[in-house]
Amino acid sequence: MNLIIIGPQGCGKGTQAEKLAERFGASVIEMGHIFRDMAKEDTELGRLIHETIHEKKVLVSNDITIEAFKEALKKISDNEGVVLDGIPRTMVQVESVGEVLDACNRNIDKVISIVLPREISLERITKRFACRDCRKRLIMGKDIQNIQEACPDCGGEVYQRSDDSPEGVSKRLDIFYKETVPVIEYYREKGLLVEVDGKGSIEEVFNEIVKKIRTTDYH
Repeated sequence: MNLIIIGPQGCGKGTQAEKLAERFGASVIEMGHIFRDMAKEDTELGRLIHETIHEKKVLVSNDITIEAFKEALKKISDNEGVVLDGIPRTMVQVESVGEVLDACNRNIDKVISIVLPREISLERITKRFACRDCRKRLIMGKDIQNIQEACPDCGGEVYQRSDDSPEGVSKRLDIFYKETVPVIEYYREKGLLVEVDGKGSIEEVFNEIVKKIRTTDYH
């Protein structure tokens, strides 16, 4: 099974991607993690991503994104499904992703859109922090009570990414609604879209996704 999962910041698509991969025996291709991992590699592509993210501090271009996607896909067995998280984000990437998958004889089975109101996205993301050492995600008010606390798992320093600030989240949401919503509508027209409400618990959202996938005869 080859799935794409799309949604605004804070909808929990990363968690759902992992759960879907486990349920259907697939691997997750999460572009944010791939960029960070590749940026550490002493390769031409790795150095280019590092320069883009850490020096120029701009969004990774479509061309570089697709090259990174190709490299990640090569590491997955042809017999194993994939769950794509963070790609395609734009209509330009839709065409390129389709070409890469076609070349690997992979078809997109379903595209999952997790719907979440903008105000809830802002509320959820601005409460999100992380550990610098173990990279564990931490929720303010649940996992930690203030930013001075150490990571409850490893004792590392807790911090908040700059793009998880209210201003950063608002900017990212603007980009999502401008560039990614047309991607959702494209897959809706293709009859591939599964749409679920993201306001429920992790298990509620997951069960709804699986239910809707299975009603379309994918097992």
